[in-house]
Amino acid sequence: MSKSMSDHELTVEARLEAHALLDRLTRDGSTFSREDARRLIALIPVTPRRRFSFTGLFQGCGPGFHGQAAGVGDLELDGEGREKRVSWNTPPVHRIGGYLVTHAPGQVVIELLWIATREDLTGQSCQLLYDSETGEPRAMEISTQRTLTLLFIRLAYISYVPWKRPISTGVKEG
Repeated sequence: MSKSMSDHELTVEARLEAHALLDRLTRDGSTFSREDARRLIALIPVTPRRRFSFTGLFQGCGPGFHGQAAGVGDLELDGEGREKRVSWNTPPVHRIGGYLVTHAPGQVVIELLWIATREDLTGQSCQLLYDSETGEPRAMEISTQRTLTLLFIRLAYISYVPWKRPISTGVKEG
C-alpha cells in the first residue's frame, strides 16, 4: 500500500506511524528494532545533504535602568535578556509529535521538540545511521554537548557518541 505525498510533506497517517516508530526507537535500552528503523527511513522524505549549514543562538542583555520609587528609594533593574536565532542552508525539519526530524542520505536526526529551551543539549537528540545504498540500519548515536570558551565568547557544540545497535525482532511490533 503506497501513500502519495510531496517531497517534503507527510500525511496525517504517515505522521502517526512515524510518531509510534520514533517512540519505540528512542526508548531506553542498548538496542533498537531493525524493522522499525527501516520503516522510519522509508517514511521520512530524504533531503540532499547540505555541504555547509549553520544554526546559532545569540544571547544578550538589554539596557537596564535605575531611578527612584516613592516610598521605596533607589531602584536598579537589569535589562531583559534578548535572543536571536539564525540559521542558514538548513534542511527541512518535520515536526512529528514531540520530535523534530531531518533526513539526509545515510542519517535521520531526531531531536526533542523542546531542545531549544535547554542549556545543556546532552541527550536531547540522536541520529539513526544507515547505509544509504541499501537502507540497512547501522547504529544510533546520542548527543553530547561540549563547550569551548574563548575570551567572552562561549561556543557550545554537539557531537554524537554510540548509543544503540540494531537487532532483528522477527515479529512486527505495534
